[in-house]
Amino acid sequence: MYYLKQSGANKSNDYAKQIYIQNKQWHPPLAPLEIEEKMTEFDKILKKKLQELINKLNGTNLTNLTPQQRAALKHLRTNHEIIIKPTDKNLGPAIMDTKTYIHQVLKEHLLTDTYKQLSSKEAKEKIESIKDTLKNIINSNPTKLSPAEVTYFQRSFKGNYRLPIFYGLPKVHKTPMTLRPVVSSVNSFLSVFSTWLDYRMKQLLPFMKSHIKNSFDVINDLKNLTLPRNALLFSADA
Repeated sequence: MYYLKQSGANKSNDYAKQIYIQNKQWHPPLAPLEIEEKMTEFDKILKKKLQELINKLNGTNLTNLTPQQRAALKHLRTNHEIIIKPTDKNLGPAIMDTKTYIHQVLKEHLLTDTYKQLSSKEAKEKIESIKDTLKNIINSNPTKLSPAEVTYFQRSFKGNYRLPIFYGLPKVHKTPMTLRPVVSSVNSFLSVFSTWLDYRMKQLLPFMKSHIKNSFDVINDLKNLTLPRNALLFSADA
């Protein structure tokens, strides 16, 4: 905090919270000796208070779960014969037999004409092709990005990412029950661009006449709305 204030970096417009990525290689220089000593003293006091609290609560059960409940949860986590998934429409968690779940995923989705299985070589080539294409788009348009966006991509391109993961959400409200396919790109290379697109598109929202900031805006609009007696209010989900 001292460094940011003294260097004026805390007043910079180059910072965008949504697309900020920490530079883990950078460490601020030390503050003046007086400040560093005060911080060290404060740190010692905190550690002392923490140790006193640990000694005071030694042997005390701080969880609100019983030993039987904790054992049951551990058993569920380590039981590979069942799989626990959130359900479609946010209807709560569902527990399925793992073999049944895998069979249903294959039958309804992965072994149909909609999907094509790639060899390991084909998959790697497609992934690298996508990475190169996206990187080239960014690197060839540096003047169209803000300093914060340039920093975001520079740091993002150095990261390690996983492959997108396919899974199914049980549609427990359907008879017979089916699975909704989901491809999760969280922590994948594509998520770098999803985050950036979300950041950019939010800047366009105020220009849309249908844009509503939050539920308070809805209430204010409805209070000031004059409707005929036979009018009906309804909501729609797309």
